[in-house]
Amino acid sequence: MNPFVTFLKEIRRLLRERVTLLFIAIIAAGVVWFCLNSLGRTDMDAFILIAAKNSALLGSLLFGILTLIQFHRDYKNNTDSIVLTCTDPVFHQIRRTLALICMAVITTLILTLFTLPYALIKTGKYFQADTFAASWYLIFLGALVLSILLSSGLYMLFKQVSVAFVTIAVLIILSKLLEYQYDMNPSYLFFWVQTYARDFSDLVSNQFQIDMILWNRLFCMLAALSVWFLGLCSLRQYGRGVFGSFLSNARRAWIPVLLVMAVVFSGISYTTEPIFDNSIPEDFELDYDSGTGLTMALSNEDDDENKDLLLLDQQVKVDVDADSRTVSGNAVYTFQNLIGKPQTLSVDVNTGYVIKDVLVNGQPVEAFRDDIEVDNCATWYIHLPASTETVLELSYGGSPKNDCLYGQIVLSGICSEYIYLRLLGLYPCVNTKVSKNCRRSGTLTLDENLMPASEFKRLNTVDGKTQWSFSNPSRLMAAEYNTRTFEAGGLAVKFKYFAKHDDAIADMDAINVMKAAIDYFTKVYGPLPYKDYLVMLELPAIWNGGKAWGNISAFDETTFAEAGYSLTESDNPHRGGIKTIVHEIAHQWWGLATYPMMDETSHWSAEGITCYSTYRFMDYYFGAEYAKQHFVRVWQNNWKTYKNAFYIQNPKYLQKLSGKDSYNVLSTLENIGLYDIMPLELLEAEKAVGGPETFQKMLAQLYQSYLGKTITYEDFLSVTGLKKEVLNLE
Repeated sequence: MNPFVTFLKEIRRLLRERVTLLFIAIIAAGVVWFCLNSLGRTDMDAFILIAAKNSALLGSLLFGILTLIQFHRDYKNNTDSIVLTCTDPVFHQIRRTLALICMAVITTLILTLFTLPYALIKTGKYFQADTFAASWYLIFLGALVLSILLSSGLYMLFKQVSVAFVTIAVLIILSKLLEYQYDMNPSYLFFWVQTYARDFSDLVSNQFQIDMILWNRLFCMLAALSVWFLGLCSLRQYGRGVFGSFLSNARRAWIPVLLVMAVVFSGISYTTEPIFDNSIPEDFELDYDSGTGLTMALSNEDDDENKDLLLLDQQVKVDVDADSRTVSGNAVYTFQNLIGKPQTLSVDVNTGYVIKDVLVNGQPVEAFRDDIEVDNCATWYIHLPASTETVLELSYGGSPKNDCLYGQIVLSGICSEYIYLRLLGLYPCVNTKVSKNCRRSGTLTLDENLMPASEFKRLNTVDGKTQWSFSNPSRLMAAEYNTRTFEAGGLAVKFKYFAKHDDAIADMDAINVMKAAIDYFTKVYGPLPYKDYLVMLELPAIWNGGKAWGNISAFDETTFAEAGYSLTESDNPHRGGIKTIVHEIAHQWWGLATYPMMDETSHWSAEGITCYSTYRFMDYYFGAEYAKQHFVRVWQNNWKTYKNAFYIQNPKYLQKLSGKDSYNVLSTLENIGLYDIMPLELLEAEKAVGGPETFQKMLAQLYQSYLGKTITYEDFLSVTGLKKEVLNLE
């Protein structure tokens, strides 16, 4: 009989079976329920991604069971000997597997009749076709196919339905549990059921997360095929055990060859994964953490810095190509050799880039890459001659990689709608002394639809490309931004938000709240030290909260939820973004203009005084009752939780925990100290000095006296005239 006709008959048989239809119906009911009841931070999350991920968990389990039922049916009915005498056993199992995969495809297409219109209706103008396809066809359908391959492969390998079922169930559970193993920081490639995708954006492309899904599915498919081919090699021959059957099946050379290829290529896909690097933690002593995403650290040793070289000039040309998603550039550095001897220069660049075409005083030389990657940085070494002045010119380029150390969140990358590059992803940095008169400048070329968030000045636009000039940028963040400018605190404030959010932003009170907060903090504490302007910046949802650096206060897109900016009596402003907005604005005074420095003996930090300042603005803007309910009572409840915590009551048991567990406990307790206990202590300080107005005048004196400097707890006590005992909570 024609193999294709036989295959079609197998599909028709499956479609007629009640158990198949029952499982499809259960999955369909589950999908509908998940779509209607899923919650998420964005519309893409709530109505597409989360529903697809939850459905993948249910679907993979049921299709695993269905696969085992189909593969075990001949053995259970004692018809296996009859069937296998009438057909080739190997091709019989291949047909079964392919037919089950067709069932998975049919199931997904049927469900698309509901999930696609539902997503279109619920997400409206924010709908993204590639996000929908990645969620339902890569995550959901991919999970079904992987479950079929693993279940059938395990059954052919063990020939025991119970063993195969327990194994596939454990693999499903393990895939889910890995999501909570923060200490292990498992590779996103191992999340074979739901994947590690999260925080999809409504407003810009989710290409960075889709890249993760694609590579995850490539690795998982190759790994599942390895198990399936191993099972096919182990398919039992009449009268033979597993080893005899393996040798017999191996006579068909294509089976073991495909097994070896699947194993090899799965290993290659794992080792060549292009999104994250192999960074190790940098050896540093934490000096200050503002809590805003900006960390100042002092290295214990700085072996790479060459103190015998002085950087006199730096000129850079950078081209960011959104189509190829790569960076290419040319950098020219001028050095003064302080000792007149040959030198070795270390150059740091993003781990995904390559340095090439190096010229020293016009002569080509080689650059050598260090194999060790530290904190998303690859170090290259270039030998310089003994001449007094040296001109180094180099070209570089590549696709930026992300740091693998911090939860495997994809922040850096390039796509048609959004770009984020840290400084080393923009151009190489040299490790030398820098002259006070050193000129550091450059030009950046971007697609004309992309606008840098700040620190760049537009030059011209030619053939769809816009050129920008820059000097000492901290990073590049570019997107399709709209800009609204307003005056606040004596500064021009530029509010940059995603173009897709224009209509929603227009209906919100965002600008009024920002202006009120900046004016309030300027009046209470004093002006910010900026000469030019302040930037309020919208970020994609993956940033998960607010950040502040330089003259920028930034907030992810969920901050601008309409419920959060509707200031009617029926809505609760605390639920939306006003609190986050005000908090990050307050960090401009406490955390960026000044540096309240944490210590080991108190809860003093930028976070504590920022939380207090946010509360004071809320009291001013919304009234005392609102501020008390949503700030003071929350702090008091968390303070009670802290006091009653087991390890606070029994600190001796903390020493019995492992290092990681102890760190996790202390981190949780420290967060309560920073965000809840310290603001309560500042309220005690208010009472001690005669009220909030007097206390805020003291904070203004503290701020103005320590502009650009660190502020210790002792500095705070000295300026306010308070003693530690006064601030103790009962």
